[in-house]
Amino acid sequence: MIKTYEGIVIRQTKTVGGRRMVLIFTREEGKLSAGTHLSEKSKGGGLALRPFAHGHYVISEKRAGLRSISKADTVDAHFALGEDADRFAEASFALEFTDRLLPDGVSEPRIFDLLKDCLGMLGRRKAGFRLLTTSYMVKVMQTLGIFPDTASPDFGLLLSEVNGDILDVALYIAEQPLERMEKLALDSEKEKAAFEAVKAFAHKHLELGALKSERLLAAGVNYS
Repeated sequence: MIKTYEGIVIRQTKTVGGRRMVLIFTREEGKLSAGTHLSEKSKGGGLALRPFAHGHYVISEKRAGLRSISKADTVDAHFALGEDADRFAEASFALEFTDRLLPDGVSEPRIFDLLKDCLGMLGRRKAGFRLLTTSYMVKVMQTLGIFPDTASPDFGLLLSEVNGDILDVALYIAEQPLERMEKLALDSEKEKAAFEAVKAFAHKHLELGALKSERLLAAGVNYS
């Protein structure tokens, strides 16, 4: 069976014989892992095989569920994400958060669109990247029904250890579409505090464990 998927590459791993395994978050069937002999220099592979890339992937499924990518066309390589260390860290966190949260083979088209939009906005934004990452986490958890409703008493308990200003930030994020965050700027301390509060909630309720990309975030110094 051969299918063409729209997808975003989460990670790529080199194996023996020049073959690589690529984990792709597809709109149609969620996360899929597939091998390929395509190189990044090949006409049918190229930039579409790199992490963060948004593309179309021709994937064949063989016996025992083994998949192979025979062609990959780039829609957006997201070059800007690799041009700035802080931007790269935020995008890496968004990818790993998505990977940890979603099981393989489960279609989540709304989350696919959120991730695509988040990566695009991170690439266009000049500073204040952390607010977009925070907003992405909130929107993903809302989509999955994990984040409390803003009208519920439980919402106040969500960030019970932070001050009212940060609770107001979280409330605003929860009530606005993700695209509204692209032009919004926050005080750097509020931006950082809101992120830490939402991340703590995610770790507590989702049992994510430590994310490798958090070390990249901790190394960054640009919060505004």
